Amino acid sequence: MAPLRYLLFAVVGVAIASVLFLVMNFLVSANFEAGVNVVERWIVRAMCDRYQLAGTVRGTDGRPVPFAVVEVSYRDERLTTRSNTDGTFRLAAAEAECNRRPPARVELLVIADDFRPRRQSAPFEAGSVEVKLDARDFRP
Repeated sequence: MAPLRYLLFAVVGVAIASVLFLVMNFLVSANFEAGVNVVERWIVRAMCDRYQLAGTVRGTDGRPVPFAVVEVSYRDERLTTRSNTDGTFRLAAAEAECNRRPPARVELLVIADDFRPRRQSAPFEAGSVEVKLDARDFRP
């Protein structure tokens, strides 16, 4: 009698497992498209980078220009910072742009005391730039 009981438990267990497998298979295949979209969006967001630009502001003599105002604009974004005492600066966007194609170029505007303002264009993918400022001519 004991072997028959174990055989009955095994058959019932296989039947329940088969039904659960079929139900789960149906649920997974019905939600596969939605699940793929969620996973794709998560992967794309994880791979998106925030826009960053680093660089150096120097005079034509090669000396660093401290405390220069550096402004980068692209699309409707405008990022502003000041250069450090060694002339270096770093800008970073607050949010990543995942859903839009990045622009080809960004526009830089650099303003410093005793120097002429400088407008410069740089590729969007450029990680760093160097800006050379011309000294202002002060004539009475």
